[in-house]
Amino acid sequence: MLRGVRRTTVAITTLALLALASPPTSAHDPDSPEGRAERAELLRQYEPTWRNGERITGAPMTCVNGMVDRYPCKNVDLLSFLPQSALGGGGSSSMWYWTDPRDSNEYILYCRSNGVSFVNVTDPVNPKYVGNLPSARGLNSTWCDIRTYRNYAYIGKDAVAHGIQVFDLNKLKGLTTPQTFTADAHFTGLTNSHTLWINQSSGFLYVSGANTCRKGLTIYDIKSPLSLRHVACYDREVYSHESIVMNYNGPDSRFAGREIAFNYTGQGRKFQILDVTDKNNIRVLSSVTHPGARFIHQGFPTSDLKHIIVNDELISTAGGSPDFVYNIEKLDAARFVGKDVGDRGEFINHNGYTVGRLHYQAAYRGGLRILDTRSVASAKLPEVGYFDTDPNTNEASFGASWMVTPFLRNGVVAVQSMGVGLYLVRPTGAAASR
Repeated sequence: MLRGVRRTTVAITTLALLALASPPTSAHDPDSPEGRAERAELLRQYEPTWRNGERITGAPMTCVNGMVDRYPCKNVDLLSFLPQSALGGGGSSSMWYWTDPRDSNEYILYCRSNGVSFVNVTDPVNPKYVGNLPSARGLNSTWCDIRTYRNYAYIGKDAVAHGIQVFDLNKLKGLTTPQTFTADAHFTGLTNSHTLWINQSSGFLYVSGANTCRKGLTIYDIKSPLSLRHVACYDREVYSHESIVMNYNGPDSRFAGREIAFNYTGQGRKFQILDVTDKNNIRVLSSVTHPGARFIHQGFPTSDLKHIIVNDELISTAGGSPDFVYNIEKLDAARFVGKDVGDRGEFINHNGYTVGRLHYQAAYRGGLRILDTRSVASAKLPEVGYFDTDPNTNEASFGASWMVTPFLRNGVVAVQSMGVGLYLVRPTGAAASR
């Protein structure tokens, strides 16, 4: 351990910890047999906060000979760790980020079963928890998601009639002690939501998994940020688990400037490319799958928009940890290229995001995994770095890291561990090149 690192055990009674703890999130439709089975497994495996209760701040810790502190690593240094009990308690699931345009301070918006934590990570070695937004009406759910538009955060939950909370992030400026906030708006025109995405260029919010759209893809105009205006519901598939939406500027010039959604249908076992430019006439450009598909969960395109790297949350449990590569150079003729298993253990892949040539993936018991995309056309994604948040196992089970956020300055990556806390790390060497 490097000298200068501060490690503080959070002293909370067992009774209080029990009150704070709740089971971590699942990524399935909670009403499906898969979702119910996964929730039961999460409850069985749940590791409560007090097993990882030590704050780590004050100085970076270097990955040496495959370890940083007690965590297995490769080309990733540990900058800091805040335990769940220092972040408002509860369970944890998704998170996102926001940069204050007034002073360039950076924040992680950390979704919990009982609210949202706001963490100033401008100094990633000394992150500061600055506030809590409790869940709407006190509703508690292990499924929570959050995204931002301009200076506003949008928060939804699944399995409960939570609606969407809207929070003005300008309130975070200058905070030095934690505050408890209230939402600036609460939209109840939908009940639940599984995942959220916002196209920053168009000002539309895309909600996946809402009962009010038969678990499809619901679209809202949020250009007036404190109001949500419903504009469309795409419910032709059994489910929309997640969608990544952008104004397209890739190699297929026929669709330049169009609003394109990459839609993942979960138990529908399809990866789709949708043209959602005309909200009254959503067009399916491609609808494809891969051999043995079980639950097509999420994916993210490469930086040149020629390929997309997709994870299948249930097929991964069959052994190994495949990533599935599709060629999307022609949006109306997407095709499966192949899968990369590598030698990364039995853990299950979850959300992944591409920055430059690297793909950053949360992999449950495998923690953060960093893949090089330069040979993606051949479905080769060599692992160039990792930070394992669960040193005890890499088994195929639904615990530990559900989300990573690789969009912070200076190469800092936020890594969440369910019910355990927030890690800030910095990739080095081959894992740092973008």
